[in-house]
Amino acid sequence: MRPFLYVSAVALCLAACKQGGTDGDPSADGSPPGPDADEGGNYPPPRSDLVPSIGTTGAVDIAAWNVENFPRTADTPRVVADLITSLGLDLIAVEEIASTDAFDELVARLPDHEGILSSHTYGVGNYQKVGFMYNADLMQVDEGALLFDDQGYDFPRPPLQVHVTVDDGSHPPVEFIAIVVHLKAGIGDDDRARRDAAIETLEAHVRDLVGAGDDQVIMLGDFNEVLDSDEGRAVFAPFLDAPSDYAIRTLGPAEDGEVSYLPFGGRLIDHIVTTAGLAGEMSSSDPVIPPLDQQLPGYTDDVSDHLPVAASMPVLE
Repeated sequence: MRPFLYVSAVALCLAACKQGGTDGDPSADGSPPGPDADEGGNYPPPRSDLVPSIGTTGAVDIAAWNVENFPRTADTPRVVADLITSLGLDLIAVEEIASTDAFDELVARLPDHEGILSSHTYGVGNYQKVGFMYNADLMQVDEGALLFDDQGYDFPRPPLQVHVTVDDGSHPPVEFIAIVVHLKAGIGDDDRARRDAAIETLEAHVRDLVGAGDDQVIMLGDFNEVLDSDEGRAVFAPFLDAPSDYAIRTLGPAEDGEVSYLPFGGRLIDHIVTTAGLAGEMSSSDPVIPPLDQQLPGYTDDVSDHLPVAASMPVLE
């Protein structure tokens, strides 16, 4: 595994400066602060009433969210910060970050959150990064590493793995590994074959982690695959065929016809998978997919064509 290189320059300035920050990164576009920043570059507090909350009292709320070539507009970082705050999300795995400056602005707009972003690029001016944002009052996130970055055909966007410690000072700490994925898109046979190979590799990696003692693992993100077709279930077979080892948390919503990707009538392609070691920490309830496209006018134009998929970890009760 190659060590993770980029830390949010705004949220973790010292770490970013020590590791080079955004210097030489083609996705650092040098954009000025948003128009609502004060002279010191500080932003007003994010709104907490933009949409209904899905956060759970006494829980850590974890979400996967493809934010579609973020930012869609200059106002997108502000809107996403308002949505994260209003929804009550604590750990967010994001996909399709297309500007590190916009990501830094997003993190700067969230006073309780910090951020970690993949250092991977396709090439100069061509990137769709994955990353995490997390509530720093509740958790520490470290040991970031890119996975399979030498297997670009199966993983055009290498997964990012982090170690998470949830510790609010009042409850026993909980530690787990989180892996954000963004697999190959497309509906062709070759696209599906690449997702099939990627999931086989990912499952073998997680099995090795469990064998080495890291048995609490959550995989989440844009798998670009459905669970409500024979072809899709075949791709997910490494997880579906081992129900004593893995739980696909989004299987129930998929069978109920819920969607996370809005175009073409909608499909559920953003998923959350956990190992058996996390069974005691995860809520027994299915993940929630808030209907932001119905709750927020202009959502698909200004934010994303995906909806966040959120699961609850009630470890703070």
